[in-house]
Amino acid sequence: MNAVGKASLWRVPADHFATLYDNRTSRPDWVAIAVQSLLPIAAGMGTWWLGAKISDVGGAVAGISIVAGLLFAMAVFLFQLRITLGADKRLIEDDFALVDECMANTLWAILWGLVLVGYLIVCGAGKWIGTEPLGPVLTGIAVAGTVHFLLVIAMCLKRLRRAYERIAMRQS
Repeated sequence: MNAVGKASLWRVPADHFATLYDNRTSRPDWVAIAVQSLLPIAAGMGTWWLGAKISDVGGAVAGISIVAGLLFAMAVFLFQLRITLGADKRLIEDDFALVDECMANTLWAILWGLVLVGYLIVCGAGKWIGTEPLGPVLTGIAVAGTVHFLLVIAMCLKRLRRAYERIAMRQS
């Protein structure tokens, strides 16, 4: 049981979804939560409804793997940045929180990307994703997962831009 706890990644999604709040009110941002969950589901269901099937997962696996790898580099950068922030007395707690939230989003994007790649590899290896009747369902799930992945990456970029604006340019 203890070994499983050390390998557990449950904090990664919990930390990501905890960043979906309104900064002014400190309450959940229901629009952001809806976009992060309902938009991918709608895209996946639309794909399924249209009967689309992915015939070859190789391109998607390669692309998502490359982006997840680049996100790993971003996580290392954010880790180094967070360590050095304490030395700058001009920064306030909100600056630290912004970098921490960007890290939470980045880690979730990495984990989600790896899960998505694993899903695509299994569906492709079994040749289920391009066949009837499972193909459209499995493709819809892949599309939903990919849309969520892209939305999280967009959130990472938004927070990274804001961190640059606040910290590097010393603006609030």
